Amino acid sequence: MKDSFTITEHRSETISSLLRWFFLVLCIPVFYYQPISSVLKYETDTFPILFIIGIIYMTSTQIVLHRLPETSLYYRVFTRGGIVFDCLAYAWLMQLSGGADSPFVSVGYLIVIHAALYWRLRGAFIVGTASFAILCYFFIRDSGYMNTLSSFEFLMKSIFLWLIAFYGGVIASKERQYYFEKTMYQLQSEQDYLTGLLNHRKFQEDVLEKTKQNKPFTLVLCDIDRFKWFNDQHGHLIGDEVLKLVGATFKRFISLKEGETYRYGGEEFAWILHTTCLAEVKNTVETINCHLENFPYTSDEKALPVTLSYGIANYVEGEKPSQIIQRADMLLYEAKAAGRNTCKLDTVRVEENQLTL
Repeated sequence: MKDSFTITEHRSETISSLLRWFFLVLCIPVFYYQPISSVLKYETDTFPILFIIGIIYMTSTQIVLHRLPETSLYYRVFTRGGIVFDCLAYAWLMQLSGGADSPFVSVGYLIVIHAALYWRLRGAFIVGTASFAILCYFFIRDSGYMNTLSSFEFLMKSIFLWLIAFYGGVIASKERQYYFEKTMYQLQSEQDYLTGLLNHRKFQEDVLEKTKQNKPFTLVLCDIDRFKWFNDQHGHLIGDEVLKLVGATFKRFISLKEGETYRYGGEEFAWILHTTCLAEVKNTVETINCHLENFPYTSDEKALPVTLSYGIANYVEGEKPSQIIQRADMLLYEAKAAGRNTCKLDTVRVEENQLTL
């Protein structure tokens, strides 16, 4: 519940996107609803162009926000570029709606806050300067400095703009620092330092959560074959490098959509896969084994083959965490007893329970 109030970049961009739609819809009666437009008498010559550009950009942004990962190039271009779009649309809207006297002047404050969420105090001041320059341009163009009231209003708007830039930047900086520290603490509590995989504690929590949901999943326990030999023959540093290699391979071939990977302890690892199709699980196992065979760990230009043994168990409805872990563990021991580099499948769901890979 607390996390729902944390302002991440994705959430701030989602909010900004909704605000763009709000102002776009608001502009329609302002420019075209006769009882309002006849009183305001704003320019409408180029508004349809701004409207169409806004529709295209904001629709594209919605697609990017909901379809692409946050790490993708298009995601970064559309989200960061949104601030540039906002500034241009802001200047355009000011031009159409009365310049320095436009009721949309306060939109500049929102753009400043948006920039502060991405680039903290520096971003707030850069975009604040751009918004101030736009405001100054229309103030000078309309000869507002010739009128005492206009000059006072311009002064107050400018003061508010810079106060929001400063205060918004400070708040955003503190929020981001808190979020960063919280994320780091969470990573330290859930991540294995050596391999970068999730740790045993997180594994136990996730298995418990999965069984509480009572939804089907597949548990895979795997073990590096003859790992003690690596340590005895080549030293513990080489053993650590082998663990890193295996962990990196898992992260490469098992995506977050497919499941999670964990360091269970020592040279033993675990996967929680969302699928219960053992053909898919077998394909993942074969892919990883093939990669480790083709790209083994090398020490002093000598290849050191790395193989794994697997115990694979499908979740049975109503099963406790300890029960499915015990079944997968027993299957793993059977695989190692059968000669290693072997996979033992779930005997509860599958008649043919052994695949030599």
